[in-house]
Amino acid sequence: MKKKIMIVAFLLSALHGGVLAGTTGKITGVVKDAQTHEPMIGASVRVEGTPTGAATDIEGYYVILNVPPGKHTVAVTAVGYTKRAVSDVTVSVDLTTTVDFELTSTVIEGEEVVITAERRTINKDLTSSESRVDAAAIEKLPVSEVAEVLSLQAGITKGTDGAIHIRGGRTNEVAYWVDGVSVSDVYDGGQAVQVDNRSVQELQVISGTFNAEYGQAMSGIVNIVTKDGGQKLTGSISAYTGDYVTSDGWKYNDRALKIDGTVAPDFTPSKIFYNMDHIDPFDNYNIEGSLSGPVPVVDGISFYVSGRYFKSKGYLYGNKVFNTDGSIASAITPDRVIFDQNGNPIAVRLPDNPVSMNNRERLSGQAKLTFQVTGSSKLSLSALGSKIDYRDYSHDWFLAPDGDVKKFDRGYQGSVVWTQTLGSSSFYTVNASFFMKEFKEHLFDDPFDPRYIVDPNFASTQRYEFKPGGTNLHRFDRNTKTFDGKFDYTDQVSRLHQIKFGVEGKLHRLYLQDYNLAPDQLGNFVPTIPAVNSPLYEEYTRKPVELSGYVQDKLEYEQMVVNIGVRLDYFNSRGKILADPQDPNVYDPLKPENKALSLDERLQKWYKNASAKWAVSPRFGISYPITDKGILHFSYGHFLQIPSFIHLYQKPDYKVPSSETVQGVYGNPNLDPQKTVMYEFGLQQELTSSLSFDATGFYKDTRDWVTTSPEIKTASTRRYVIYINRDYANSRGITLSVNKRPGNDMLTFNLAYTFQTAEGINSNPDDQRAALENNKEPSQSLTPLDWDQTHTVNLTLGVGKDDWGVFMLGRYGSGLPYTPVVNQAESQGQDAARTVQTNSRRRPATYSVDLRLFKNFTLEPLTVSLFVKV
Repeated sequence: MKKKIMIVAFLLSALHGGVLAGTTGKITGVVKDAQTHEPMIGASVRVEGTPTGAATDIEGYYVILNVPPGKHTVAVTAVGYTKRAVSDVTVSVDLTTTVDFELTSTVIEGEEVVITAERRTINKDLTSSESRVDAAAIEKLPVSEVAEVLSLQAGITKGTDGAIHIRGGRTNEVAYWVDGVSVSDVYDGGQAVQVDNRSVQELQVISGTFNAEYGQAMSGIVNIVTKDGGQKLTGSISAYTGDYVTSDGWKYNDRALKIDGTVAPDFTPSKIFYNMDHIDPFDNYNIEGSLSGPVPVVDGISFYVSGRYFKSKGYLYGNKVFNTDGSIASAITPDRVIFDQNGNPIAVRLPDNPVSMNNRERLSGQAKLTFQVTGSSKLSLSALGSKIDYRDYSHDWFLAPDGDVKKFDRGYQGSVVWTQTLGSSSFYTVNASFFMKEFKEHLFDDPFDPRYIVDPNFASTQRYEFKPGGTNLHRFDRNTKTFDGKFDYTDQVSRLHQIKFGVEGKLHRLYLQDYNLAPDQLGNFVPTIPAVNSPLYEEYTRKPVELSGYVQDKLEYEQMVVNIGVRLDYFNSRGKILADPQDPNVYDPLKPENKALSLDERLQKWYKNASAKWAVSPRFGISYPITDKGILHFSYGHFLQIPSFIHLYQKPDYKVPSSETVQGVYGNPNLDPQKTVMYEFGLQQELTSSLSFDATGFYKDTRDWVTTSPEIKTASTRRYVIYINRDYANSRGITLSVNKRPGNDMLTFNLAYTFQTAEGINSNPDDQRAALENNKEPSQSLTPLDWDQTHTVNLTLGVGKDDWGVFMLGRYGSGLPYTPVVNQAESQGQDAARTVQTNSRRRPATYSVDLRLFKNFTLEPLTVSLFVKV
């Protein structure tokens, strides 16, 4: 078992002030006379500390839109009546908070009555499943990354690679939004820019059907609202250090290894983690801080900045026995060699020379400037950035770790948001943003670096052998740039209807270069880049266009809430497909009439434009109270997603070589959108004023999943495959969330349970290609998907107050599926690859427990916190 202990160095923070955020909620209510219970006309209702407010209408009703998430104080005043204020009014993104008032006649001039709002544990207008975690809760949890917070929510499972899956969907079916702007990387569907926990004001995870304003996702939405500057200057800084600890650590410790050429392994470790038999408290450390408040001298401008530096040596090490040139890295002195009676060396005592093989270094931060231009208009400028350098462990390089590649991940996002309030019942936002995701993989910056070893002898290792030197010759460079313009308008046209519509346009630019270095054509061991027309070299630039629009209506009846909307999506890959699939390689044509043409003439006729795609997606949800403490909700929707760009543009020139084996997979810019139809039905129930649960059943039907085609045969020996829309999948299950807010007992409790079945034709788009390569029959029936976890349980348990606490986080997951190797079938003359069903066995269950203890001390004007994470 591996454990990670982080011991606090220090934490200093000023008392927190209020914050604003980029996406908002709504406050409504009725103001009445306390004695006559008649509605009060023209009473002024304000959200204190903000410029937002409203006046009551003829029915005493008021509505305040565009309210930032968090806790607020709402006050109402009227001539001749005592001012009344309600504090700790919690506002959440996209939800309605109801605050009613009853005013009494003024007895003492200037008198004010302040009460504390009682927060309901259930939401009347929640028509689909979602989870919300605010900044205060994130700060107390034993987590370091936003992804760790995501994995705690009901309906979310993690695959063997640690990737997140929502309700049985592929990991790239989740859309990531930050402050109302999508930051999903269109290349592979991941999150383009990393956000630090400290910057998050509210994290919203929509695992059920989501409204029409959200697009390009089939499984769920991760909506992150970051902090704004408050009205007071506040700041914080924290640091911790620690190490991984395990009882499964081992080292060679000069144990003798045979060198007599026997096939059987000479030394098999009895434990798992090499070089993890000691503790170094400075192997992992983290430093982060933030500062926010009003800009000095200039009125109406506030700022928020935060930054984080994290470095870890990881927990997977290699033993550097060989240098990249194949020489022995550690001196093998004569006293380490063991000889037989005839003086022949038969064994050597191998020394330890550990090198980290999954180290990670991260620098990230955020800056936001908010300018309240007038009482009705606001301008926000924000920037996010993350820089991550790391390595992924490769067992092949265990004895020569210096030869494997390093990886470099960069993500940057900037946006400008103009918000204009048109009275208390309507507003619009105009958002212009740009983000870039860059990823590189190489060993040395210069492809012609003489330290590259291109001797093919180092690459020709046998099965189960470690590499005895050499260098990883793979070089990969790609970046995605997206320019995004977005307009949204919200109008509470009546007490019943809240209309929202918007349009959005995106211009993408994708660049990619991918190749392996090789010896030159003369056979010299000099690193050389393959020729541009070679199948071993890939480079392209593509500029697709994406447009969308939506309209939705939120109907808030007295007895129920209905969300209904429709979305239109348009996409043009602006890619090229083959005019004649029987003659794919423009650089090496097959047909005689094409061979007679020059390259320029062939290029004129070889490709044709892919067609543009568009689709309409209706959405519907209803929430119906059955009692004052119980609410039923049902939702239904159609969802679509353009395939990841990697499947549209991979190897776009179709440079298919002559070979006896099937080549590919080649991209297909003519792919259709993938589609999902989702249903869910659930119950929210309040048990006590601090305890509630949500039980929801769901079903997802997914079609046109991307997979690989059957082999395309040409007139000669060329065979290849491309990506197509063909696979099917479905998932169904039940999620249960039980939440306990802290009360007099100081206990916080959250249980998220998921029962789920996820099955499909193929888990990954390349599975069909792998089956073809291994002489297996293509999948033709539904089998468990790789991330099909039947039972998932996440438990958060905390005890404490604001100045001290103990929080425990427990996770349990039943075994994930795998495909066994059945040697018995082969011994009976059967082809095991054809008789063993995919994912027919289960791995053992997994569990983990995390802990955080903290104690705060007040040293005016500072708060000092000591904490320990395990």
